[in-house]
Amino acid sequence: MRSRAVLVLAVMALAAVGIGAFLFLDRESPEEVDIDRAVAGVIATAPSDPQDAAAEPDDLDPSGTWTVDLDAVPFDSATGAGTWVGYRVDEELSGVGAFTAVGRSPRVEGRVVIDGSRVVEAEIGADLVGLVSDNANRDSRVRPLFTDRPVTFVLSEPVEFGAVPAEGQRVAVAARGVLSIGDIGQEVDVELSADVAGERLVVTGSTLVVLADYDVVVPSATVVLSVSDEATVELQLYLTRG
Repeated sequence: MRSRAVLVLAVMALAAVGIGAFLFLDRESPEEVDIDRAVAGVIATAPSDPQDAAAEPDDLDPSGTWTVDLDAVPFDSATGAGTWVGYRVDEELSGVGAFTAVGRSPRVEGRVVIDGSRVVEAEIGADLVGLVSDNANRDSRVRPLFTDRPVTFVLSEPVEFGAVPAEGQRVAVAARGVLSIGDIGQEVDVELSADVAGERLVVTGSTLVVLADYDVVVPSATVVLSVSDEATVELQLYLTRG
């Protein structure tokens, strides 16, 4: 009787692992953040008005204060639509192999100040308790890591981006600043791309961080054999002037 009970428990354990692995089968990780896709997203959601297009100036002066706009494009974690801050981290899954976990939070605020061809100030904040990935079990384990620990990025020094790009071109710069999770801050270089689409400023970027540097301990799960100690922090922002 006891051996039968042990056998039943073993079968149940294997089934749990199998179900966990099945949840990840045939899934592809969302694509990395991309400025072209971000610009296409805001153009696709903008109302079409030929008169507005004709009135748009050839050379837009981006000087001024730009604030994060959460309503420009509806958020969708799976497709990467909307304004968000998130992570990419490599996992090794039982029965599946290598997999890149991706989570994104639309709870973002902040502003960017531009003077001519320079970004002189930038401060972006995100609440990662709002993270959404392709797996609710992962989210329920990851979100508590960031309770009362918002993520912020504050520009350390002005960034020169040169002339305003022509249509179809993009600005690409490295921005140095302090990335903080809660009260722990580290200086990082964020690779940024930007463009102006209509009345909005579109910014995408990413930087690689070591999780231990921020006291982030990755939670374990039966199906997860290992998790990288490095993660890519990504952002996609739509900003409006004022």
